[in-house]
Amino acid sequence: MSLNSPRIFPRASCLLVLLLAMGLTACGNDTSRTEGTRIAVDVAKGLKSRLFSGKKSPSSQSSADPEALATIALNSFPGPLIMASIDSLGTVSALGEFGRNGDTQTFSTAVQQTMTFRNGLLVGTRGLGHDLMSANLGPADSLIRKRQAGTYKRVYRYLDGEAIERPLPLSCNLTVGEVSDFTFAGTRYSTVQLDEACKVTQLTVNNSYWVTRDGTIARSRQWIGQVIGYVTINLLRSERI
Repeated sequence: MSLNSPRIFPRASCLLVLLLAMGLTACGNDTSRTEGTRIAVDVAKGLKSRLFSGKKSPSSQSSADPEALATIALNSFPGPLIMASIDSLGTVSALGEFGRNGDTQTFSTAVQQTMTFRNGLLVGTRGLGHDLMSANLGPADSLIRKRQAGTYKRVYRYLDGEAIERPLPLSCNLTVGEVSDFTFAGTRYSTVQLDEACKVTQLTVNNSYWVTRDGTIARSRQWIGQVIGYVTINLLRSERI
């Protein structure tokens, strides 16, 4: 399954394929994960039978409850986990932690399409096509985690047609909104919404972050680039169980 292949399967089927593959690729030589893999496969198969009961094929199913899919993902993968939905494609994918270096985390699908975050802010993607190569956040990271308004510069970088990395500098204004409490996949979050408006010439980028008291970004809608557009991200689990 591919994050940028919206017509292969509907969303429910896509995530099931991911969960099966995540379990199979995660086990390696770790015998404790081998049992987890078997359980994950059984759970995913069970969900598939419930979602598509009475249907001739998975392609006849329109969509499923994202929270139900998130619950299955949580039961199938023991590490840090997010759910990402690319708005323009209508795809939903579970991504497990692939690597961590200080405050930078990379999350991956089973086919190694990755999203990299610094304290919850997107700083890179790989394998999506038209990827965000890197991002210089400026003071955005600190301001968002502290839930403080401010103005600053940030820079996105993309490859041009000659595979040369080109910067896209933007001027940003961060505003603090209202308290927003919500529950997703069984976890309740008390957050403040922060909205970030970034501009350069004719381009405007609007990101939103739902931030808890301790600075965790529980939910966000962030811009990847002009071709892919926005991704909505829900935090499912921040640490390994």
